[in-house]
Amino acid sequence: MAEAHQAVAFQFTVTPDGIDLRLSHEALRQIYLSGLHSWKKKFIRFKNGIITGVYPASPSSWLIVVVGVMTTMYAKIDPSLGIIAKISRTLETTKPLDPPESLSIQLRCLQP
Repeated sequence: MAEAHQAVAFQFTVTPDGIDLRLSHEALRQIYLSGLHSWKKKFIRFKNGIITGVYPASPSSWLIVVVGVMTTMYAKIDPSLGIIAKISRTLETTKPLDPPESLSIQLRCLQP
């Protein structure tokens, strides 16, 4: 039973004089360090999940992409060779489809 009493982080007793509270600082420190270790492992698992799951490319390749995009923005170079401007002009000139017209197009796509 002595081991069980040593493992208790805090102990309180209610007496007619009041409440007697005893804290084991070492046990509280161990509880804190255990929680800290758990959160570190959760953070590392979260980070690894993002690096390996969401972004299959390595962080260095993403850095190369970001540097390339920032360079083209700074130098005002159009890497799409005008295709994006042409698509946006085409989308501006076309009229949007009416709901019945778009429904009929969707139904035609679904028919075998």
